Amino acid sequence: MSRESGYLAGLRALTLVDRPADATAVYDGEIDPVFTIGPKVHGGSAQMLSALAAQTGFVDTAEASGAGPVDPPSPVAISSDFLHAPDPGAVQVRVWVRKRGRQVSVVEVDLQQNGRTTIHSSVTLGRLDDTASTYSADHPLLALPVEPPADALALADTPVAQINHLTALLDFAAVGSSLPFLEGGQGEPRTLLWLKPKGEEPDAGFTILCADISMPVVMNRGMFGWAPTVQLSTYVRRNPAPGWLRVSASSSEIQSGWFEEDHVVIDSTGAVVAQSRQLALIPQG
Repeated sequence: MSRESGYLAGLRALTLVDRPADATAVYDGEIDPVFTIGPKVHGGSAQMLSALAAQTGFVDTAEASGAGPVDPPSPVAISSDFLHAPDPGAVQVRVWVRKRGRQVSVVEVDLQQNGRTTIHSSVTLGRLDDTASTYSADHPLLALPVEPPADALALADTPVAQINHLTALLDFAAVGSSLPFLEGGQGEPRTLLWLKPKGEEPDAGFTILCADISMPVVMNRGMFGWAPTVQLSTYVRRNPAPGWLRVSASSSEIQSGWFEEDHVVIDSTGAVVAQSRQLALIPQG
């Protein structure tokens, strides 16, 4: 992940304001309103910021812990509990390095606003494995064209853009038939999407954002409104190749109060670059 990435410009630079212990760092930051769904910060964006803070804090505390200068390892797993829905604007990010290992390190991150923790994350840092897979299951995404075809639905031209403000940062298209709710219909709780950051190539940090990018798939079942994420776990598998990312979001179990939503993200070569699962509340209309 790189702070120089253009799509990250709205997650303004983390500024170190305190280092109260060898394994602890505190940062001030700011989240631009473009990273919102409705009025609240988009969960994948908050996870992306937490992963960046974990990586930054790991490096900033290395010398004080006796480790000396280090190359920043990559976030490979991020597990987040959403305690309160954060608003765009000023945030404080507290980082604790719990384990500094040779292959795997563990960092905890609290995203705080107005004196209370809104999101608590455990971030596993390691080295991404960019070697070829020894086994990879078949997936419906592989049947999609590598780039959105002429008949793909540009989401910036739909009512989705009025709610998902990330469409200003992304080239964002969908298989139209996977969003039947836009035409007043219903269908399977699965959406199929293409994404890439405007004017640049995707990186590993961008895949974290993409692993929570879909509109709640229960909309395809006629359930509309805010679907608060309670817990979100994301795995970053490898660095994406240049080009469009293809994303599938789906649910296999929808109850009256809860549903799970899974994302799979593949790159232009067909390799899986990120996966996620979240538990969310059914919208109340």
